[in-house]
Order: sequence, then structure tokens, then C-alpha cells
Amino acid sequence: MPELPEVETVRRGLVPVLEGAVLAKVTAFRPDLRFPLPPDLARA
Repeated sequence: MPELPEVETVRRGLVPVLEGAVLAKVTAFRPDLRFPLPPDLARA
């Protein structure tokens, strides 16, 4: 599990690219690494 400084570094790198963007598709390659994604995630 990454610590907060590493998570913040990744977040700051993604903000300029993703902020305000609409994700057309999300793929969970390793669903066993986190809690389950909601079934209605695509609609949300």
C-alpha cells in the first residue's frame, strides 16, 4: 500500500491531464487489490 506522499505525487501528476475530463472506459485489471467497483460505475 503506498504511503500518502507517494499518492499525492501521483495525484499532482494526474490532475493536469484528468481534471475536468470524462472517462469513457475504466478497466480493473486486478479487482482483488481493492474493494469491488460498484456495478453502476459506468453510469455514474
